[in-house]
Amino acid sequence: MDILEELWYGNITSTEYSRIENHSDYKEVLKLVNQNQERLKATLTGEQCELLEKLLTASEEFANLIELACFKVGFNLGVRLIIEAYT
Repeated sequence: MDILEELWYGNITSTEYSRIENHSDYKEVLKLVNQNQERLKATLTGEQCELLEKLLTASEEFANLIELACFKVGFNLGVRLIIEAYT
């Protein structure tokens, strides 16, 4: 695992990410997502609920991969800017 992945997965701590989770907009959207998910689940059969859970799990895994890629791109850009400033 490279250093950026170590940082991303919490093996090297970063305090900035917790600030996002505590942001009121983040909390409001998450609340809305959870409410709508529960409303949808109430209308589904057991098999459909299971399929929804699989979809949500896969979507979360996909989002994590995209977030990691974006984190790496942003970090690399930041380093390139620092290098440019010193040359």
